[in-house]
This record gives sequence, C-alpha cells and structure tokens, in this order.
Amino acid sequence: MRSAAETLVAATVAICLLESFFNLVGIGQQEFFEPDPVLGARHIPSKQVTWRMEGLSRDRFNSHGMRDYERILAKPEGTTRIAVLGDSAAEGLQVPLEETFPIVLQNTLNQEAKDKGSKQRFEVLNFGCAGYSQVQEVLQYETQAAKFSPDIVVLFYNHKDAAESVIDNTMRSISDPKPYCYLSSTDELKIDNAIMEARADDLKPNPALDWLRRNSRIYGVINQTLFSLSINDKRFVKLKQWLTKHKQSLTIPPATYPAQNPDLVGAKLIERLNKDVKATGGRLIVMMFPNTVPYPDLKRQQVLFGNLAKTEGYDFVDLSEPFINHKRKQELIIEYHFSKKGHQFLAELLKPTVDRVLNP
Repeated sequence: MRSAAETLVAATVAICLLESFFNLVGIGQQEFFEPDPVLGARHIPSKQVTWRMEGLSRDRFNSHGMRDYERILAKPEGTTRIAVLGDSAAEGLQVPLEETFPIVLQNTLNQEAKDKGSKQRFEVLNFGCAGYSQVQEVLQYETQAAKFSPDIVVLFYNHKDAAESVIDNTMRSISDPKPYCYLSSTDELKIDNAIMEARADDLKPNPALDWLRRNSRIYGVINQTLFSLSINDKRFVKLKQWLTKHKQSLTIPPATYPAQNPDLVGAKLIERLNKDVKATGGRLIVMMFPNTVPYPDLKRQQVLFGNLAKTEGYDFVDLSEPFINHKRKQELIIEYHFSKKGHQFLAELLKPTVDRVLNP
C-alpha cells in the first residue's frame, strides 16, 4: 500500500512538472478544436495556442472561440463591423495575431478615420477556422457571425472549400463527422447531416476529454503526434480508416442523391450566404485565394464565382493576378499560408473594395 501510494505521488508530481514545463515553452498547445453539434468542430474558447508547424505564433482565442481580440456581441455605437469567414488562410496561425490581415485592415481603417477627424470606428472580426469547408463557413455565419451584426461579410474562399462541402458516396463510412451538402433534383441546396447523426456520440460533451483538450499539454502532444502520423504515415492512415469504417459501416445510411458537382454546390452556397447577408442589410465580398499554382478547379471557380457576382450583386476580389505579378511574391507565402508580408498585402488588396462598399 505504501509503495503504491509513493508511486502515485511520484507520478502525479512528474505529470505536474511536465505539464508546467510544456506550458512554459509552449509545447502541446496546438490542440485547439472541440466537437460542435452544428459545425462538427470549433475553436476552444479562450484557448492558448502556440503554433510552430509553419511560421510561429503564440496567442489566445477570445471567449467566442475567434482568433481575434475580445469582442462584445452588441455592436458599439458608431462602429462598422466587418466579419471575415474562411479556413486556415483567414485564421492565420502562422503569424502573430496583430499581423493577420483582418487586424491590419482594422488598424488601417481606424487610422484613416482618425486622420480625417472622424469618430467612426471599425472592427474586423476574424471567424477563420482551420479545415473549415464552404458549407461550414456558411453555417458558421448563420449560427455565430450574424449575431455580431456585421455590416460587411468577407468570404475568403480557398482551394477545395467547395469540394470539402460535398461527400464522396464511397467514403461515407470513413468521413469526418461534419455537415455536407448537395443539390436536389430541383436544384435546391440541402444539408446532409447523416455522418454527424451516425457519430453523434463523438460530438456530445465529454467532461474528461473536454478538460484535457482545454488544459493538458501532454494530451496536446499526444494528439499532435497522431495528427502528424495522419499526414506523414500512410500505414497509420489506412489503419485509422479501417477502424473508423469497421465502427461506422452499419450505422451510416447510404446517400439518397447522386455524386455532386463541387463548382455548382459552391455557387449555391455563395447565393445562400449572399441572401443571408442582404437580409440584415449587409454586403458580401467574396475574396478568392491566389491561384498561383494554378489549380484547374480553382481557375474554373474564379470565372464562375466572378460571373455570379454580377447577377447576385455581391463584390468579388480575385487575388491571383496581384500575387502572380508581385515583384517579391516568394516573400508573401511561407509554404502554403501567408507570411507577415502576405497578410499585409491581403489587407491592401481588400481595402479598396471595402472602401467602395462603405462609400458607394
């Protein structure tokens, strides 16, 4: 009994010391997702995150789970709000918070207003979340961002955002539990929550796991290791898919609709978001990720979404040409995500459209 007690005390002390050391040096702080019954996953509110995979940042999400400064829900008087939707490109964990393009844009707009002697203030709210698909971004606006009463909504469309919104019917048994969508036979946009419903237990609150996600750096190291294996180890990926398929194959119903065209689904999602924003008196800006590779599907969508802007009445910003023609374009991107200079350039490219919306 005494030996067991001593071992338990020693193990507890060792864990506490290791947690303290990891916290001091910022190890194990890249675990920042928790399950969400509507979106599949979301940022953990107020979570401290140290990001080292590409670039470096060490900041804390605000109490709403946004990579942003603390914001109140009610819009302050005399304030114009701009909400930014997107994936990791908008989230910008690769640079410190103050260097992300939403904050750079906010500071620029406020400085200009101050220089003109205006009392108008601007808030650029960053709802960007790594891995989000286009349908998640639209649902995020409807369930979260709209509550902040934004005057302008910027959808930062990234490569494959539309493709990630639809599901390959042969992959249903191993797909992530999140919302997908499809077009019905009458061309209506429908949400497919079958995967989330089948794996509802994975999305329910779990006090033990929720506490570990929020507080344990050791848990974060373990999850980060699993994440790295998922990217780099094909055998691990196959094993994980097999386990998921074996667990879920009997519970996930087959799709009742045919394979989808991501381009058409993406266009319908923009139409839906545009109607949502217009309904509250706002204005939508669709900003396209710079297609410097170029990706054929993104090139098609640039044309499709650009033409759609003319008929649906939203503003459209294509970043491809400015990035391709930039004299030092290699300095704008770290590997895939934007550098400090890249975020500064994004803010510069977005601002003229914002100005035009504010001063038609």
